Amino acid sequence: MNRLVDFSFRNLDPVYDSAPTRPLTEDSRIIIFSDLHMGNGGKNDDFRQNADVFSSVLEDWYLPRRHQLILNGDVEELLRFSLHSIQRQWRSVFDLFDRYRTDVGMDRIIGNHDYPLADIPDRGFALHDGLRYSLGDENIFIFHGHQVHPRYVSPKKQRWINFFLRYFANPLGIGNVTVSHDSTKRFKTERRVYHYASVRKVLSIIGHTHRPLFESLSKADTIKFQIELLCRRYTESDGPVRERLRGQISTLKSELELLRGDPHFEESDESLYNANLVVPCMFNSGGVIGERGITGIEIEGKTIRLVYWFDSRRSQTYLRYRRFHAEQLSGTPYHRVVIKEDSLDYIFARIRLLS
Repeated sequence: MNRLVDFSFRNLDPVYDSAPTRPLTEDSRIIIFSDLHMGNGGKNDDFRQNADVFSSVLEDWYLPRRHQLILNGDVEELLRFSLHSIQRQWRSVFDLFDRYRTDVGMDRIIGNHDYPLADIPDRGFALHDGLRYSLGDENIFIFHGHQVHPRYVSPKKQRWINFFLRYFANPLGIGNVTVSHDSTKRFKTERRVYHYASVRKVLSIIGHTHRPLFESLSKADTIKFQIELLCRRYTESDGPVRERLRGQISTLKSELELLRGDPHFEESDESLYNANLVVPCMFNSGGVIGERGITGIEIEGKTIRLVYWFDSRRSQTYLRYRRFHAEQLSGTPYHRVVIKEDSLDYIFARIRLLS
């Protein structure tokens, strides 16, 4: 075990052991969002462009359906802005959080950009380093993800980052430069989380890197994996089945080409997909500050799904994908797409067998 992997285990084991644990039942409904990076409403506030879609889906979709809310870190951008200025700008969003706490339940998990909250004794809500849900003998471990890197858990280094962002980056209009902007750092973070989760045989859900992941695979990896499976089925089929498979493969190829043609798309030279057997132990809810919309992870009973909410006035991307069904939030231009879903029983069985 190398030094940084060893650090990940030493740092995450106490978080896992001390995390509050709740049972997951057939009636459970949970929505997990991370990385809001709420600011003061100015030009350096990353939350501003998706504030309305985020508030709308919380208030008009998840709250009426009685979903408990988990905010998995980096809710406020406290490395750049004061808590007072953030709360003043986004009072309606904080009021919505209060309704969740009162009506259906809400949990806050700390991240590396809102860690100063831990030093506020009268903040009015619990703040966790991690959270666990149990399903029989299996466990879902939810944490932000920064804990696997020494830079983000060192108070001294965090103070320097805070100083630079607040007193240099803000006046100069420099945007956030986080692990999510560096594909190499992003992959290293995900690889350490993946290694921890596969060795400990838990299903881990993180944020931090802003890259949505389902069953340890990125969107591009998932498409490639599906194409490979369909090609195998194609060779074993004939007649109408073969023609249907040909059409599905063609659709997936087009989707992959669209994804690769996106100027914001980065595909790491390394990928978990290249492993002989990918353990489906790592999930990432993505973030709320995407240019085209927001992503999150829903858990409903024994089903887990990665969902994407987008504004049809800004993006028609997912409406072009024939295999996805976009469901509109009534009275709004916002649409929900289920990118992928699976049974938790099946996922846990694979984790146990493949780890």
